Amino acid sequence: MDWYRIVLDEAHTIKSPKTKSAQAAYRLKSECRWCLTGTPLQNNLEDLYSLLCFLHVEPWCNAKWWQRLIQKPYENGDDRGLKLVRAILRPLMLRRTKETKDKIGNPILVLPPARIEVVECEQSEHERDFYEALFRRSKVQFDKFVAQGSVLNNYANILELLLRLRQCCDHPFLVISRADPKKYADLNQLAQQFLEGVQQSSSGRQNVVPSLAYVEGVVEEIRQGATMECPICLESASDDPVLTPCAHRMCGECLVSSWRTPDGGPCPLCRRHISKSDLIILPAQSRFQVDAKNNWKDSCKVKTLVTMLESLQRKQEKSIVFSQFTSFFDLLEIRFTQKGIKFLRFDGKLSQKHKEKVLKEFSESQDKLVLMMSLKAGGVGLNLTAASNVFMMDPWWNPAVEEQAIMRIHRIGQKREVRVKRFIVKGTVEERMQQVQMRKQRMVSGALTDEEIRGARIEHLKMLFK
Repeated sequence: MDWYRIVLDEAHTIKSPKTKSAQAAYRLKSECRWCLTGTPLQNNLEDLYSLLCFLHVEPWCNAKWWQRLIQKPYENGDDRGLKLVRAILRPLMLRRTKETKDKIGNPILVLPPARIEVVECEQSEHERDFYEALFRRSKVQFDKFVAQGSVLNNYANILELLLRLRQCCDHPFLVISRADPKKYADLNQLAQQFLEGVQQSSSGRQNVVPSLAYVEGVVEEIRQGATMECPICLESASDDPVLTPCAHRMCGECLVSSWRTPDGGPCPLCRRHISKSDLIILPAQSRFQVDAKNNWKDSCKVKTLVTMLESLQRKQEKSIVFSQFTSFFDLLEIRFTQKGIKFLRFDGKLSQKHKEKVLKEFSESQDKLVLMMSLKAGGVGLNLTAASNVFMMDPWWNPAVEEQAIMRIHRIGQKREVRVKRFIVKGTVEERMQQVQMRKQRMVSGALTDEEIRGARIEHLKMLFK
C-alpha cells in the first residue's frame, strides 16, 4: 500500500534497528514521513540511526556510512561524529517546548503555572541514629572498594548500599529486619526450580537457552545475596526482582511495563520471548518482617505527607504521590487507612485493564482524592490532569524521569496551578543526590567537558558517600 503521509508517534519504540517492528516500519511506502518523540536519544547514538532509517535520509540510513563517519568516531572520542549528527538534524528536526513562542512572540501553549518546591524533612532523634549507623556501615564498604580500585566492578553492590540509605530516608521500616520469605529460606528450592525449568526448556529450544554453567553461576550469586543493576531502569533491582528463563535478573515492574501486552514479551537483553508465567519471583528483600500495622511509627516524610494531604482533602483537591519503592506504598497504605485518607494505587503489577480502571476511577471519584503511583509505571504515556498536586517522595537518579512524571500532570487539559513538592531529608544521601542531578543536567546541556564526563560516574558515587 502506498501512503501519502505516515506519522510515527512515540517513534523511539523503533530505536533498535534489528527488531521486527523497526524493520516493518522501514518498509512502509509513503511520500512524507514524520517521527514524533520526546526522547529521540535514549541509550545510545544508534537510537537516532533507526529514526533516520525510517525517514529514508540518504546516505545516513546506510549502515556502513553511519558506522564509518558517525558511530566509530563518536566511540573513539572524536567530536567530529557529534558535529556531523548536529549538521544532519538541523534541517530535519523541529523542536517544540512549553517555552516556544510563535512569530508574534506569544507562547504556543498557555498552561497554568507549575511551582516546584523542595520540602526539607527533619529526622527524629531515633531516625537519625538509625540512619547514621547504616551510613557508617555503608561508607566502610564503599571506602574499601575505592582503596582496591574496584568501584566500577562493584557498581551493583554500591547501588545496593545507596538503595538502603535512600529507603531509610523514606521510612526505617523499609530496611529493618529484612528477611526472605520462609518458603525460600535457604534458596535451595528456588535454585532447583530455576535449574529444572532451564533443563526442560533446553530440550525444545536449544538455540536460545543459556548454558547450564552460566545458569548455575547466576543461582550461586543469588544464594550469596549478590545484587545487580536492573538493565532497564539502571537501579539496584532489589525492590521486586525477577529471574527470566534466560537467566537475566531485573525489576519485575520494569520488565512487565516494557512489554506491549501484560502477558509476555521479549527479554530486554537477549530478545527471547518470555511469558509472565515463566518468571521466577526472587526472594523480595524489600519487604519488611516488622509488624508495621501494630507497631506503627511515623517517619518524618510520612508525617509531613499526611499533614499536607489532610489539608488538601478539606479543599477537595486531588493529589498524586510518586515513589520508586512499591514497598513504601505498602507502608503508606497502613497510615492512610489509619488516618481515613481514601486512596487508589497504580504500579507495574496491575494488568492493563486494571490500570485503565484505576485511572478512570481517580478521574471521576469525589472521595478517593489520592493516587499512589510508581515512578516506573507512571512516567510515560499517561494523562493525569485530574490532579493538581504532586508529591515526589524520593529523588531519582535521572532528573529527566522526575520531569517526565511531572509532565503527566502539567500538560494540555490542566486547568489549575500545579504544585510539586519534592521531599528531601536534610543531611542525608538525598541532599547529595540533588547535587548529582544538577551535574547530570549540566552534562545534558553540554556544560561539562569530555574529561569531566568520563570521570563523572566514580565522582558521583564519591560525592554520595561524603
